[in-house]
Amino acid sequence: MNIYWHRLFGLLLMDYLTHRGFRVELEKDLSLKRQFLDVLVVEREDESPDLSGICDGFDNLSAHNLISYKSHRQSLNAWAVEELIGHYVNYRKILGKKAKPDDVRLYAVSTRNPAKLLSLAPAREASPGVLDISVLSRAIRILVLSRLPLEQRNAVMAFFSFDAEKVRFALDNYQWRQDDASTVINQLLEKYALEGIAMPYTMEQFRKEFIKAHLHELDPDEILARFDPEQRLKGLDPDEVLAEFNLERRLKGLDPKEIEAYLKKLNYKKFNSQ
Repeated sequence: MNIYWHRLFGLLLMDYLTHRGFRVELEKDLSLKRQFLDVLVVEREDESPDLSGICDGFDNLSAHNLISYKSHRQSLNAWAVEELIGHYVNYRKILGKKAKPDDVRLYAVSTRNPAKLLSLAPAREASPGVLDISVLSRAIRILVLSRLPLEQRNAVMAFFSFDAEKVRFALDNYQWRQDDASTVINQLLEKYALEGIAMPYTMEQFRKEFIKAHLHELDPDEILARFDPEQRLKGLDPDEVLAEFNLERRLKGLDPKEIEAYLKKLNYKKFNSQ
């Protein structure tokens, strides 16, 4: 269950950060024990990444960033911080001597407020919901999702607030970049259902709104190909449909005898009306 939430968090960050010039790795092996999914690795790919309007707490992303995530069922405690520092040490070994200490930054994202941890390590509030602590020689930035302002820039984090209304806010305000958004959202909403948290927003509603928002990106011929002729013509005025075709196209395929009989019928009506 915990790993599942961690994967979803990583997938959301992958969608959120890739277009800004970063690469997100979900299953980076940082130890000989192969402890996958304990930490996300966000590496800078562009020399000048786009940090404008980024969510609170990520405004100082560096060349290499290790991010630990704790859901509402997990506690961001001293052991979790020590584990994050352990990953940092292993990661520095992977990078080698070419990396400077400041090239690697540490982040801990927690759904719940880590009150016990903060009682052990003095913290400086960088902004609401964003705290900076120092452990030994390492600075760690903590993002407390329950305390982040509910603003459009923080929509990506609101997905993991475990608050139905905040999740709805995220669904309404987050701008998706990748094509598999519906897959991620489907998993997210299903997981909340398993947690017993009722969402005021169903997957069906999301799917319909997502399709409407991206309908203009599809080729009209691809859309029409999904419907049979009867469905395509439903609701259209016959006269408007026929107006799109010249006389030859209208008569094409008709039996000449039927055309002749129809003309005789018109002439008969015209003669009798005089």
